[in-house]
Amino acid sequence: MKKLFILIGVAFLFSSIQAQHSMNLNYSSSTYQDNWQFYYQKYHAYYHGMSMLAFYSDPKTDSNLVSKEVDYYKFKKGVIQKEPNTKSVFQFSHGLLTDYRFLKKGKIKNQHSFEYNEAGFFTRYYIGPQNAPIFDEVLVYNDSNRVIQYSRYNKKRKLKRKDAMKYNLNQQLIQKDIYDGIHPEPKFMWIYKYNDEGKRVQTEHYKKGELKSKWIFTCDDEGKKVENKNIKLKTTCSLVEHNNDGSYVKIYRNTDSKGKTKISRWTYSKDSLLIVYETRNHKGKITMKYTNEYDDKGNRIVYTYYKKGGEKVNNVSKYKYDSDKRVVEIASFYSKGNLLNRKTFKYDDKGRNIESGIYNKKNKIIWNYIYEYNVKGELIAETTYKKGNPVFKRDYLFHY
Repeated sequence: MKKLFILIGVAFLFSSIQAQHSMNLNYSSSTYQDNWQFYYQKYHAYYHGMSMLAFYSDPKTDSNLVSKEVDYYKFKKGVIQKEPNTKSVFQFSHGLLTDYRFLKKGKIKNQHSFEYNEAGFFTRYYIGPQNAPIFDEVLVYNDSNRVIQYSRYNKKRKLKRKDAMKYNLNQQLIQKDIYDGIHPEPKFMWIYKYNDEGKRVQTEHYKKGELKSKWIFTCDDEGKKVENKNIKLKTTCSLVEHNNDGSYVKIYRNTDSKGKTKISRWTYSKDSLLIVYETRNHKGKITMKYTNEYDDKGNRIVYTYYKKGGEKVNNVSKYKYDSDKRVVEIASFYSKGNLLNRKTFKYDDKGRNIESGIYNKKNKIIWNYIYEYNVKGELIAETTYKKGNPVFKRDYLFHY
């Protein structure tokens, strides 16, 4: 599901998954996306280490947790193997992930490490052993914990990139200089300008001192062309249109230097439920569209995704819930109504997902997952079955 932030941000609608080891991580999982949004809001920029924190850690980690281990076992003819095939080991300090190691058959295959300042912001992220990392990035902060310098090194400790940032008195980024690690002058430069209300109104991009592109974030300037044809002017704006019944539409409009406009529209009910999302190209043709239908409790019960043009249905998903508004089934269908797949979910009396299943288009179960928890509510075991036969299991061990 897409969502509008200051200009436009994108959130994702995916099925919930449990914590998994590095060979089974899902970039599109709700867990990863929630964590990524948390760290992005904290650092206001993209760093490789931030992405890895979103993968391997959780902002809600118990501050007393010292380490967590995930052992992955395979089954052979229905019998679980004695030794784990792979193992993931997480080390924590005051709830902050400091080290992650992935081992296969007892040998380290991957290692990610983090260092932090007193405020809990990571200052260094590296892959491999500390004395000989194959990838290394270092962050320097100002007194407001804004990054003022970012440096990235290769395995030979050679500088590959450096970013230098400047901020205004409101700690808003006003300039970023990007160096290639070879030349003393910045290769790229970004200039950010704001209005009196603190909203960004313009971004300029320079390459080797020459203005290359300009973005204007106001609707008033939409479609305006710059006189210098060497500069690519892009205007971007967002606005909200309200209806008398309380419903409203959020619009994101992007116009390039040739005057071609692309529009994204989010249509909401008076209860702020997303009803329709669509994007249109400069010719007004729908390039993407999906709709949602809800029951009287606000639960989404039908999701419809359309083909390009926005008229023909591509697929439909129908949702069922229990009395506690938890999803118990998601059935997806082709445009002609034939079953695509079906997913089921079961919960215990504490609302924890204890079993889920995936059925094929013939409505026969293919995958089944059983989850076990300890008295603290932590996931301690996950067993995967294929066509009724166990194929692998994960054991989760927590140390406090």
